[in-house]
Amino acid sequence: MKRYTIIALLLLSLVSCEKVIPFDTSISEHEMVLNAVPSAEKQLFVYFANTRFFLDSTNNQPVGGTDMVMSINGIDYRPTSVDRCNYFFDYTVQEEDSLAIRIQAGDRAITAHTTVPRMPRISQPVAYTNDTGAFHLLLVNFNIDDYPDHKDYYCITLRQRDSGSRYSHYFERYDTIDTTYATFFLCNDKDLIDPFIAANLSVSGFSPFNQLLTPDDNFDGESHNTTLTLIRLTDTNEVVPYIHQYTLDIETVSPDRYRYLQEIATATSMMQLITEPPAIYSNVNGALGIFAANARRTFPLITLTGGTLPPPEEPTNKHHR
Repeated sequence: MKRYTIIALLLLSLVSCEKVIPFDTSISEHEMVLNAVPSAEKQLFVYFANTRFFLDSTNNQPVGGTDMVMSINGIDYRPTSVDRCNYFFDYTVQEEDSLAIRIQAGDRAITAHTTVPRMPRISQPVAYTNDTGAFHLLLVNFNIDDYPDHKDYYCITLRQRDSGSRYSHYFERYDTIDTTYATFFLCNDKDLIDPFIAANLSVSGFSPFNQLLTPDDNFDGESHNTTLTLIRLTDTNEVVPYIHQYTLDIETVSPDRYRYLQEIATATSMMQLITEPPAIYSNVNGALGIFAANARRTFPLITLTGGTLPPPEEPTNKHHR
């Protein structure tokens, strides 16, 4: 009887400590946000808006009284169209463009600058499956033909598209899905991965990534061959035929974007569950956000079944040293 009394008292104490945090949705002061990733060979546009209460779905309008100018290699451009808070320019971004944005919003002056990196030079990737071991593996092999005497920063991701029908035992029904997401892969290339990670690799000799960020410090000006490994898990609820498609994305990114992506990765890591979240890097003056360029190449992967890894094709635009 005493045990039940103690439990009841504990439950009452928890209920009595419950607090409701009020949200004041009438606050009129907002921070301004400028976000843009000018991308080589893509139309130039930027996102500029006020921050808003996260439950408010009505405030998605451009900031009133905005005067926006984009200086591209010293020539000024103004937006030709606005869709909600996206400002579009009649310009296709080119490699090594110098972009400087100036915004006057009321009495607030906002500025930022970025330089577009060169397109990454990548050989046509070769992908094949290997089911001879304990795991079903997908291996992706390619060359990075790095520019000589030029500081390059790379961002590598693997995207997976799952499409088809699955049986849900819980609901006792078939569900149709079609979703694409950045999937985890393994890499043991010590020239690509962070030195700290390389020194603390798991027993298997691999480290998992869903986004691999690497500078060219260890292969500047060289044609560097590397392999990524994806563990393909089997889902017995999938109904044949079921589609698993993979795409390799490789970006060169500006130094500002590289630092921003690094800090985002740190802020969303498991360690942040027990530590104070850090401030995220911003190169925008007068507002929140990031204005940093990239150049991306995308390779849909055609998967070969079994066998040994074929030699990768020669890198495009190969230079001679």
